Amino acid sequence: MQAILPYLSSPYITVSLFFVVILVLIANVALTLRLRKLFKGQSAESLEPLINEALQRIKELEQHDEMLGDHALKLDERLTHAVRNVSTVRYKAFESGTSNQSFSVAFVNEQGNGIIISSLHHRDRVTTYAKPIANYKSEYDLSDEEKQVLEESKKAHEKK
Repeated sequence: MQAILPYLSSPYITVSLFFVVILVLIANVALTLRLRKLFKGQSAESLEPLINEALQRIKELEQHDEMLGDHALKLDERLTHAVRNVSTVRYKAFESGTSNQSFSVAFVNEQGNGIIISSLHHRDRVTTYAKPIANYKSEYDLSDEEKQVLEESKKAHEKK
């Protein structure tokens, strides 16, 4: 202890401690002013219901957030099964006497399940075909136009 006494009596230490005390006093005054502003016109008893109400609202918001998250997951699951990005191509199916009145339409979901509907227009008749699609493939032969609309739908799903 006697080895420390000469250092404590140093004027540098005294001045340094004086500044530290001044800084602590300034911090104390600033904190007191902030607390007075916070508790202005309030007492600890009147703040307790406000704090409890705020905590209750936070719990309600957390429950609501969880409910919205669950709802978003359900919607996302439902959207993967919904028909999206319908693709259509019109073409001239027969060389004689018709314009491009024939068409093929692909109605598929993101998993590649759905149907392709093709309508072939000729001068004296219209024929419509429906071909089921599973995983972007059909067990039936597809025309070039049907392959085209199926590929367009697949590419549109891949972009998302």
